[in-house]
Amino acid sequence: MMNWEDLMKPTKFRPGKGEKKTALSEFKEDYSKIIFSSSFRRLKNKTQIHPLDSNDFIRTRLIHSLEVSTIASEVGGLVESGLIKRGKFPSEMKECIGSVLEAASLLHDVGNPPFGHYGEVIIQDFFTEFFEKKFNENIDFYGEKWSEAKLNDFKKFEGNAQTLRVISRLQYIRDEYGLNLTFPTMASIIKYPRSSFEGNNPNMGISYKKFGYFQSEKEPFEKIVSELGIKIDGKAKRHPLVFLLEASDDIAYLVADIEDAVKKGILTTEKVRKVIEKYLDSENDKEREILESLGEAEVDCLYPDPREIKMQIFRVKIQKFMINETAKSFLNNYEKIMRGTYEKELLDSSDAVHLKKAFREILSIIISDKDVIKLEISGDRILRVLLREFTDAVVSPKKDRIGSKEEKLYRLISSNYRFLKDRYPYKNKLYNELKLVTDFICGMTDSYALELYQSIMAIKF
Repeated sequence: MMNWEDLMKPTKFRPGKGEKKTALSEFKEDYSKIIFSSSFRRLKNKTQIHPLDSNDFIRTRLIHSLEVSTIASEVGGLVESGLIKRGKFPSEMKECIGSVLEAASLLHDVGNPPFGHYGEVIIQDFFTEFFEKKFNENIDFYGEKWSEAKLNDFKKFEGNAQTLRVISRLQYIRDEYGLNLTFPTMASIIKYPRSSFEGNNPNMGISYKKFGYFQSEKEPFEKIVSELGIKIDGKAKRHPLVFLLEASDDIAYLVADIEDAVKKGILTTEKVRKVIEKYLDSENDKEREILESLGEAEVDCLYPDPREIKMQIFRVKIQKFMINETAKSFLNNYEKIMRGTYEKELLDSSDAVHLKKAFREILSIIISDKDVIKLEISGDRILRVLLREFTDAVVSPKKDRIGSKEEKLYRLISSNYRFLKDRYPYKNKLYNELKLVTDFICGMTDSYALELYQSIMAIKF
C-alpha cells in the first residue's frame, strides 16, 4: 500500500544546499524551473492537432499544457480537500497535490516530436526499417548485440519516455541530472512505468498500454520508483497523481480540440450536438443540462460569430462537469489506486464516461479532415528525410572529416545534445549515436523541422 509521506517526498538527484525548504516550496520551485526552460518554450510552435496553423486562436502544445496545468491544479485541490476530510492525507501537506500537478502538467508533452503523435509513428517506422537493413540477428555494425528492450526503444519510440529523458538528461543546467526536479513531479508524468520490452501490452491494463522510460533512463527511473515507494510486489506502479494528470489532459484536449475545429469550420455546433445526443441521456438531469448548453446561450445578435461564444460557454460547462467527476472517481477508487491495482482511466469510471465517448467520436471526425491529413503527409516527408540524413551522418566515420557533408550535418545538430552525448555517454556506442538523432528531431518545433528540411533539400536558401 502506497502512502503519501513517501509519495510526496521532495527528493532530488542533486540535493540542495543551504537552508532546508518545505515540500511545497520545492514543488513550486519545480514549476518555476519548467516555465523558464527551453524545452517548455518550444511547445509554442509544436502541433496540438492542426500542424503549422497560422491562426493564433488555434491551440499549440504550449497553450494546451498551460490549460492542462490549470485544470489539474483544480482537480488536485478537490481531491486533496476530500482526502484531508477523510483523514487520508496529511493536513500539513496542504496544497502539495495541486502544486505537483500544476508543474507536472507543463511537462507532459515536452518529449513529443514535431507534427504530433504522427511524428512518433514516423520515427517507429524509420528505425524498424533501419534495423532490418543494418543489423544481423540483433548485432549492429560495431559488433554489439542489442536486447529487445534497446531495439524497442526505437522501433516502438514513445514520446512519454522521451519526456522523462528530456527532464532527467537533456535539459542541461550543470550536470547529468537535467532540470533536477523533485521525484514526485517526475513520477507524475510517468504514465506507463514499464520498459519498452514490458509495455505496449494494453491487455494487461492501462499502465501497460505504452512504455515510460528508455534503457538509457532505466537507472533514474528505478531510483524514483524506489524512493517514492511505488514498487509493490516487485512491480512498479503508477504514482497516484498520474491518474489525475491523465484525466486533466483528456478534459483539456477533448473539449478544446472541438472548440478549435468549430473555429476552423471543420465542425458546426449542430454537428457536435448531433453526435453528443447519441451518447447522452436526456432523462438524466446532468446530461440534459449539457445537451441544452449548446443551444441555450444568449449571444448579442450583433456579435459577428455567435458560434464561437456558444462553444466557449459549452467548454466551460463541460470542463467543470468533468473536473468534478474526475475528483469523485479518484476518491471512489482511492483504495485500489493506493494498492496499485486500479488499471483504468478515471473518466471511464465516472458519470462523464458517455461524454468522453461522444468526444472521441467527434475527435475522429476532426483528424479525418483533409487539411489535417495533408499536413500530416507533409510532416511524414519532412521527418523521414531528416531522420535519414542525420542518422547516416551520425553513424558515418566521415563525420570526423572536416569539410565532408556528414561533418556539416553533424555540426547542425544541437551543440547541447552533442555535448551531452560525449560527456555522459550510454555504454552502447550505436545506441548513443541514434539517441542523438532522436533527441535532436524531438527537440524541433514544427516550423524549424520544415525550415531545416527545405534547406537540406535545397528548396529554400
